[in-house]
Amino acid sequence: MKTIPSIETQQRMHAFFMKTSAPRIYKKELEEADRQRKEAEAQNENNQPTMASNVG
Repeated sequence: MKTIPSIETQQRMHAFFMKTSAPRIYKKELEEADRQRKEAEAQNENNQPTMASNVG
């Protein structure tokens, strides 16, 4: 009887496959995640002065 690998193992296997067999797709996903992270940081920076001005 075959067993299914744990979620963590599946994620590591997927990451390894993406790095080795599909580098263009992997790079595109990394760039997309980085872009979303930067947008979220920019949005947080824009929200902080507004909150500070409301306190004063």
